[in-house]
Amino acid sequence: MTTRVLLLFLLLSMVLIPAPVPAQSDVAESLEESRKELREMEERMEGARDRVRSSERKERSVLGELEELDREIALLKEKINLLRGKEQEQVVAIRKTESSLDRIRKERDEARKRLVSRSEALYKAGNVSYLKVIFGSTGFEDLGHRLFYLKKVARYDSDLFRNATDLFNLEKQHRNRLLDERTVLISTRKDLESDLTSLSRRKRSRDLLLASVRNEKEKYSRLAEELENSSQRLIRLIEALQRQAETGDSPFSMLKGALKSPVSGKIIVDFGKNRNDRFNTYTLSRGVTIRSAEGTPVRSVFKGKALYADWFRGYGRIIILDHGGGYYTLYGHLSAIHVEVGQEVDTDEVIGLAGDSGSLEGAALYFEIRKHGKPLDPKQWFAEVL
Repeated sequence: MTTRVLLLFLLLSMVLIPAPVPAQSDVAESLEESRKELREMEERMEGARDRVRSSERKERSVLGELEELDREIALLKEKINLLRGKEQEQVVAIRKTESSLDRIRKERDEARKRLVSRSEALYKAGNVSYLKVIFGSTGFEDLGHRLFYLKKVARYDSDLFRNATDLFNLEKQHRNRLLDERTVLISTRKDLESDLTSLSRRKRSRDLLLASVRNEKEKYSRLAEELENSSQRLIRLIEALQRQAETGDSPFSMLKGALKSPVSGKIIVDFGKNRNDRFNTYTLSRGVTIRSAEGTPVRSVFKGKALYADWFRGYGRIIILDHGGGYYTLYGHLSAIHVEVGQEVDTDEVIGLAGDSGSLEGAALYFEIRKHGKPLDPKQWFAEVL
């Protein structure tokens, strides 16, 4: 058998060897997981719409419209944050795959060079018969040496072709993975763009609703009445929560004039009666509204236990903390809630983020202090004037 024939045989054997089946890419699994999360988010959004629409079926209230928009905006923001996280993960995955592909291509080029060099060497050697090499031995010891080196040469050629074949298959596998990852990224960015457009429309609708309230006396009066009804509902809620409240004395009563504000900002709506200059009417606020940028950390003014952490019409997302001794604090218009019902919190612990849910004044924090359900002026409790 000549060298060229043996080389051809080895090449054919390497080609005919089944290429290693690439491990199943986790791209498809990651995509399905993302789709599942997004489907769940869509279901939550639709459920929120159904609940609000059902409760407002007979008479469409201003607060009902506002709450529906706020809930949809909140869920869209959650979905957008989820998509942005997925987008970042996919960008990182693509970069890793591109880096691996570059490395594999370099290794493949090196393997190709070695194959070319080996082919040239065999060509220059001409028709060298392995049988002549074997039969040309001078004895058993020489024959053993010749067979040993012939095996090494054959193994070298076999490994050379196998390595080239494996690198080719690995490169193909990474190219396919990169294509899948880029396809997923394009899909994610399309979803993100669509949701950002939807969010912009919802915010515009919310702005138009609030503008109509500010400019139409009838709608403003109806809103003021609805807010008072919500305030009465909140009082009943707090009375119901008192059954879960801490009993006995509390050091909270000694903190009057020493409390730190729950959020940085300036008071824009005072405790008590507030006059509307446009319509010459008054509304009653049982707490203060503090202007604060959306996403600003909101902190507990004192240690306590979370009795309520959810949406409440007229106040958006709220948290009610029980501090013992009949004292409660309420934090409203939150964009995010970071505590759960029953959770113990420490003084100055971040419990949520400021936002504009349920707010008529834009991004702000609504803050109340109550004793046995009776509202107290928070400004008299703050150490510094806001």
